[in-house]
Amino acid sequence: MEHAKSPLFSLAVIALFGMAGFYLLSARGETPRSLLANPNWVLPTVATTTRSTPGVAGTISNPDEPPEGYVKYENERYGFSYYHSPQSSITEYDEGGGAMTVVQENLEKVRGLQIFIVPYGETIITEERFKKDIPSGVRYNIEETQLGKPGISAVTFNSYDQLLGETRELWFIYKGHLYEITTFNGFGDWFAPIMQTWRFVN
Repeated sequence: MEHAKSPLFSLAVIALFGMAGFYLLSARGETPRSLLANPNWVLPTVATTTRSTPGVAGTISNPDEPPEGYVKYENERYGFSYYHSPQSSITEYDEGGGAMTVVQENLEKVRGLQIFIVPYGETIITEERFKKDIPSGVRYNIEETQLGKPGISAVTFNSYDQLLGETRELWFIYKGHLYEITTFNGFGDWFAPIMQTWRFVN
């Protein structure tokens, strides 16, 4: 069975908890038409996005040491780790069929991210896959980047979710799996230091 990203209910709880900090569907009305993606646009192949071009994010830097006080999360099943603030809790959900959702949440500071991992046999992230996991079809501020050590080609973009409002996404393919990392838009100063500590351990 082919898995699609589960509804982001845990992150929605965080969003509702901090209503003033987020733009939910009820507050925004309809999705802005100007943000609708080109239906023919496809994410670049992993093999050919290693270049850095003007206007893209470039390489996500990898500090030798994580931010002071951060604690390590390691996922042995998929072979990656990263550091996060000690106030955050992490929950893993086995979706079956080789898929998993990892939710990191901090209700105190109203922050959260979700990592959706699913087996994926393609070398590009297709438009069909994008529409399957983001029904809104919204995709803008698209940037190529590199993640982790060794550097893996990835794409970041802004999107829209009916429960969460505006989101920031980081997607990449690694060892036969598609990774879709979602957080709230506007939390770059919190999200970036976490992603900078990402490592592949096998």
